[in-house]
Amino acid sequence: MAVEWTVAIEGRNEFGDVCRKEVRIDKSWESLFHGDIGLSIGDSKKIMAARQNAVVNHEAETYALLRRVCRDCHTFRPVKGYTTRRIRTVFGTVEVRNPRWMPCRECHPGMVGAFAPLKEICPDRATPELMELRG
Repeated sequence: MAVEWTVAIEGRNEFGDVCRKEVRIDKSWESLFHGDIGLSIGDSKKIMAARQNAVVNHEAETYALLRRVCRDCHTFRPVKGYTTRRIRTVFGTVEVRNPRWMPCRECHPGMVGAFAPLKEICPDRATPELMELRG
């Protein structure tokens, strides 16, 4: 290997949770001798896909955590379960953990059901920017 590039992105939410994602790009001596200098389109796609994955997952987790708090009594709502949700973005599709929260037992006793907070922000399973481009 002639050159190894590590591209990193790091995010921190208001709770202090840190998300860090690194992508490694390796260049061989042979590729350099053949004029393969700089990032290729494939390298760039790999970098942007990894970054988008890190950003979307971290933001989705943060939003879900914010929506878990009951607006009336400020306690955590019970967990119904978790699924995965695929969100289409301009940089590819990202799979995220999709929690389902139940109504607060203190404020809404006897109420059954659950809601998925990520459905609120991506009802079409796509980012608004992607929807606008396709519009």
